[in-house]
Amino acid sequence: MTTGVDAGCPAHSPRRGVTVLGTAVMVVGLVIGWVVLYAVGLVGALWRFREPDAPAPTLSSSDQWADLAVGAAQVAVGAIAIAAVYFARRRRLSAVWLPRAGTAREAAITWCAAIGAASASVLLLSRTDIVRFSFSIPASVESDWLAVVSALAVGLREEPILVALPVLLLVGRLPVWAIMALSGTMRGLLYLYFGGGGFLWALCWGAAAVWVFYRYRRLWVLIAIHGLVMNIQVLDRVIPSENAATVLQWINILILFTALLWWVTPRALDAFLPNTVAGRYGDSTGRTTPMVTEVVLNHEKLDPDEVGREPPVKP
Repeated sequence: MTTGVDAGCPAHSPRRGVTVLGTAVMVVGLVIGWVVLYAVGLVGALWRFREPDAPAPTLSSSDQWADLAVGAAQVAVGAIAIAAVYFARRRRLSAVWLPRAGTAREAAITWCAAIGAASASVLLLSRTDIVRFSFSIPASVESDWLAVVSALAVGLREEPILVALPVLLLVGRLPVWAIMALSGTMRGLLYLYFGGGGFLWALCWGAAAVWVFYRYRRLWVLIAIHGLVMNIQVLDRVIPSENAATVLQWINILILFTALLWWVTPRALDAFLPNTVAGRYGDSTGRTTPMVTEVVLNHEKLDPDEVGREPPVKP
């Protein structure tokens, strides 16, 4: 005879055990697939992490084409995996995933703000010698245009596999914060060539990318920002100007930190001045003070001399 305690204890449920095991298998499979797809990048990042003063590599056109071929394979595998997982889980996703909310602009501002905050924090830690965050010397390439294409396409190579796939596969099986931690860790390891600070930097904005995708469900925004905003400096290779690198660097800084200021300001006003009208992201809606709400809802407060008077009776 099964006791009431045993029957109601989810910890001993065979179904729960199968679910936990299945989730663990999925996480391990995801990590193994990530290692295989990004093996070249991982080896290079670990090598640069151990040898930060090593000379920059020299890439021939054939090396660059090979890198683009690897990137194309990553994009193809990511698209196939996302499609397969989505069609396998499409009925359950609607139950475990909140409906899409917010606009593409809000998603872009939120992620740019996260990148800006991560950059500012890691640069501060680097200045105080807590972590090493050093920009590696760019590789010498035979074809500048191939280098530009490779850099601008990095969003296509990373965001589907490191953001969309983990969310689609694990949402409802793991808490969102756990998916953020897993994806952020995988992303951080790819950026170890900047040092320990590079790992922390990428972990932060990589985890934020998961939340942005989970909240706004706009993968193309992440792809575009990663390629066109974070890697805009690569255009210096093909722009015939001595000041191009400086100008592009400042464009990157202005975009990220303007987004950070745009994201933080209304929330700071809301925290310190909760009774003021504060718009968010340009929305036309605002929050009014309790007194204004009371006046609007209570017609007697419109005219103090009319307190207690009976409302007029319609003829």
